[in-house]
Amino acid sequence: MLILVWFVICIIFYFVQLLLGNSGHALEVFAVLSAISIFPISKIRYKIK
Repeated sequence: MLILVWFVICIIFYFVQLLLGNSGHALEVFAVLSAISIFPISKIRYKIK
């Protein structure tokens, strides 16, 4: 499961850097998208158990 989270975070980081580059808001967008993507992954993880 940790590998899935790491893979999703890397993809999100790549797209944020591609779209926003060195913008001052790139880190905030990355944090929000990461939180939004990790939430469903955690729900799926606890549903399986």
